Order: sequence, then structure tokens, then C-alpha cells
Amino acid sequence: MATLVKTESVLNIITTMAVTATIALASCATAEGKIVVNATTQDHKCLAEAIYYESGSEPRAGKIAVGNVIVNRARSGMYPSTICKVITHIDSKKCQFGWACHAHKEPRGKRWNTSQEIATLILSGETSDLSHGALSFHNIKHKFHNKKTVERTAIIGHHVFWRPKQLKADNRQGELK
Repeated sequence: MATLVKTESVLNIITTMAVTATIALASCATAEGKIVVNATTQDHKCLAEAIYYESGSEPRAGKIAVGNVIVNRARSGMYPSTICKVITHIDSKKCQFGWACHAHKEPRGKRWNTSQEIATLILSGETSDLSHGALSFHNIKHKFHNKKTVERTAIIGHHVFWRPKQLKADNRQGELK
């Protein structure tokens, strides 16, 4: 058991170092439909947690799109400028991501590993913006009442993705801070 714990700890350290190196190499630029950002190791953890809690049971494309929305918000100039602050943002006395404002179990298992991998892909620009510039999403079962000011950009899995009508996918502000 002690060997297993040590091995797992070493693997976690190596994974963290690899993620840090990948994120450190990324600069804030856009390639064709791809998001490349400067992000800290804490931003990576926050993004991975958001993917885990918001879209853990969704298909891979749905997980990527949820991560894209969070990065799009941080770059939009309409939300806080860091990934972690986007996730903990409170608007009209309501948490934007409910799980972030309540006690929750520590992420673990295959779903957590996948969420970390996807966060790395998004932050390093290895994936396209599957949300097509969306700044919000909701479960397909819920009605969305603000259709006059937003346009639907995608439906992936059980989520519908939206962006303000005046904001196009390639019209994002820029850097995370």
C-alpha cells in the first residue's frame, strides 16, 4: 500500500510538472479556431475541476466546449480575467457555477484524469473552440429565457451553448490576467 501511495504521488508530481511546462509554453494568441492562453497551474486546476463537475458525464466534445466557455469568459472583458475568478464569480447573488460555491468531494478517478487532460489541451491550444465563442451554456432540459440578446452556437451532449449576438467567435478580447 505504501509503495502504491508513493508511486501515485510521484505520478501526480510528474503530471503537474508536465502540465506546468505545457502551460508555460502557451502564449495568448489565437490560431484558426483554437484558444492558446497564458495560464497558471492554479488556472489549470480550476479549469479541470469545472470540466469535471459541469460536464463529467458528457461526451469528450461536451467537456471541451464547457472548458472553452470558461476560457472565453476570461478573455471576453465581460467577466473576471482569470479562469479561477470566472468559476467563482457571483452575479446577481448567484454563483455562475453552483458547485464552486458549495462543499463538494475532491475530484478523482478516470473522470478526473480526463478532465485534467482536456484542460491541458484547451490551455495549450491543441483543440478548437467547440463552443464557437460561447460565453454560457445550460442543460438542454432547462429553458433559456434570454434568446433576444444571445444566439445558440452549439448543442453538444446535454448542453446548449450561447454567445451574445454582437460577439462573434473570433472577436474575443485577448489575454487572461
